Amino acid sequence: MWHRRGCARDDQRGAVTLVMVVVTAVLMVGSAFVVDIGLQRVARADMQAVADLVALDLARELDGRTVAELTPVLDEVLAESAARNADIVGEGADLDYEVGHMDTSGFQQMSSGVPSAVRVVAHTEVAFAFASITGDESGEATRTAAAESSSTACFRLGSFVAAIRSGDSTVLAPLNDLLGVNLDLVGYRGLALADVRLLDLAATTVIGSPERLLGGTITYAELVLATIEALSNEPEDNAVAITALHRIASSAVTASVGTISLGDVLNVAPTDRAALGIDLDVLDLVASARLSDGEHFIGVPNIQGGVPGVGFQFTGGITLVAAAELACGVPNSAQAVADTAQLDGTLGIKFTNMPSLNIPGLGTLQTPKGSGSLEVVAGSGTGRLVSPPQVHCGDGSAVDPATFSVQVASGLASYQLHADVSVAADVKLSNLLGLGLTSVLTNLLGNILDLGSKISLEVEVRLTIGTSSSGGGGRADLRLPPNDETPVSVGSAMTLDVASIVPTVTSVKFNGQVAQLPAVTAITGPILEVLTTSGKGFVEKTLTPLVENINQQFIGPVARMVGLRLAGADVYAVGVTCATPRLVG
Repeated sequence: MWHRRGCARDDQRGAVTLVMVVVTAVLMVGSAFVVDIGLQRVARADMQAVADLVALDLARELDGRTVAELTPVLDEVLAESAARNADIVGEGADLDYEVGHMDTSGFQQMSSGVPSAVRVVAHTEVAFAFASITGDESGEATRTAAAESSSTACFRLGSFVAAIRSGDSTVLAPLNDLLGVNLDLVGYRGLALADVRLLDLAATTVIGSPERLLGGTITYAELVLATIEALSNEPEDNAVAITALHRIASSAVTASVGTISLGDVLNVAPTDRAALGIDLDVLDLVASARLSDGEHFIGVPNIQGGVPGVGFQFTGGITLVAAAELACGVPNSAQAVADTAQLDGTLGIKFTNMPSLNIPGLGTLQTPKGSGSLEVVAGSGTGRLVSPPQVHCGDGSAVDPATFSVQVASGLASYQLHADVSVAADVKLSNLLGLGLTSVLTNLLGNILDLGSKISLEVEVRLTIGTSSSGGGGRADLRLPPNDETPVSVGSAMTLDVASIVPTVTSVKFNGQVAQLPAVTAITGPILEVLTTSGKGFVEKTLTPLVENINQQFIGPVARMVGLRLAGADVYAVGVTCATPRLVG
């Protein structure tokens, strides 16, 4: 038995060697595939990285120039980018690119026009180390990447800063009322000349993040304190602005405002790093934010101002809601939209000591009563950053300024002063007959022989000064410079012009009976003439100086303060950031 077993082991000698040879050959072939395919996979990863980086480099040049203008520039950038990214697996990258734009179906090539996207193809070949084993000499690696270039622009509808820079001291009263302080022009100019970035505000210990600054709620006091901290960290001398801000921070108004939503007046995405880095005027920021609590009442001053015939009792009020809004974003995006300032309300005015009227053919008529109303409906519109035309950054000079466009659309707008005047007297019947009113009186009152020697006359007149619009707007094509300080104005100025007065007779009564207006122009014509023309008529004596005071001391300063115009706004360029690239494919 032992002999038979030993013979069996002798018969199997050499089998293991044969198996090992076969296994080793299989392992060598497998290893060759693994090494070469792995090398090819690394090359593909390198090509993707190169394609991404080169696409981003090229997209930075897409700043509004045409394909023809960009071609030599992109060729040079391609060579430079390839040289920077030459450390790859393979025999070097072959790079090619094409320009175009992105739509819902992906990248679309363009041969002319202004491109906004670029696609890069990166290709290389890898020599296989085990070609003798696998039979393949080399492997290819090709990858593509698409990058899109976008430009961010910031614009403002209205600016507190502009009124202060112009030295318009009449806006100090409404600004002091708005902020609850009594700063002089020097203090406000210090705020107007100081700049702060939203990134710096967000980084303060008071705020902490862009999301809380723009997406949540903070108190108005926190915003003022954060601005003080941000200005204190800057190398520039902001002492005047910081002193003014401390006065605002300690005011009773600031303490009473409570929480605000800064996003209501600054339409900036917390993720838009380019927009967050643009300098903003401190005065525009803190004054706009003061209105973000939803509503602010503009007190009615003594607009009588020495005008004869105007009482001191006013009813109603004018409300300023929102002002000087700023928006930043990519053209045609939801972020790049700002609302215009809103000013609305009705102010009732009582006229006293009304003058008597000496009417030719009728004698002296009394004006026993008069009332008026100042009505304002302005704002209720939007400004939207649009494209085309493309945002263009330029070099910041007057020769090659940054340019972009804002479309302003407004709703109903009205700014009018009404004065309702009653004219009354007992006039001689003979005077009325002398004016050719025999048939009118007979039809209204019967037999004129039974009327007596005098007839009671009452005439109601409405005098209207102002204008209105059913809506409109226009496109503001901005240049930076000079539209950072000088606005493009859409709409008409917020002023009343007494030269545009429109008189309307609303009622004529004889002995209490209402007459047909077309039949009594012999009476109404002379009355309107005396009311509105030179001399000591109601318009010249009372309405003209009243309108001047309203323009200079009341609505005028508020409108200038917030850049508000009738059916429009003053549009300012704040800043641009061009050719910000991002991978899109």
